[in-house]
Amino acid sequence: MCENSTAPSINDFVMIKPISKGAFGKVFLGAKANNFDLIYAIKIMSKEEMRKKNLVEKVTCERNALAVSKCPYIVHLYYCLQTTSHIYLVMEYLVGGDLKSLLLVMGCLQESHAAIYTVEIAIALEYLHTHGIIHRDLKPDNILIDSKGHLKLTDFGLSTITWKRRKFSKLVSLSRFSQ
Repeated sequence: MCENSTAPSINDFVMIKPISKGAFGKVFLGAKANNFDLIYAIKIMSKEEMRKKNLVEKVTCERNALAVSKCPYIVHLYYCLQTTSHIYLVMEYLVGGDLKSLLLVMGCLQESHAAIYTVEIAIALEYLHTHGIIHRDLKPDNILIDSKGHLKLTDFGLSTITWKRRKFSKLVSLSRFSQ
């Protein structure tokens, strides 16, 4: 994950240009200052804004969902960094844009492409659900395309992680019987 033994800080990265802006923050194209060969999508979120808008739990859930997701059809989270004022999610950058833009340009997909895309999204959703993660915001804007034309789910800001609830429910159930 890291080339040397020390964890990176946001100062090790350079923001190249803005990519998008969402409800939870801005996403920039970025790179490590010492290696422009690797490009990242870096989501920057203000801690103050998160507190004001009561989004701390949602951002934590997004980070946790990405951190446990190791599926080829889900965007990869490399690092979660923070300063006193901001949280930074350093993620895989996908050069193909999003599915919404592709559909606007193409009008519709060839049946063979639609079938492959359906399977890729189904695999991603099955992976998430198996791991107790519900995306809750599945739409073409939140499906990105990699350099080989494969799809990857992104934007887990509205997701929920049900394994936390199940664990808590089990604890509560067990504690009732142990009294």
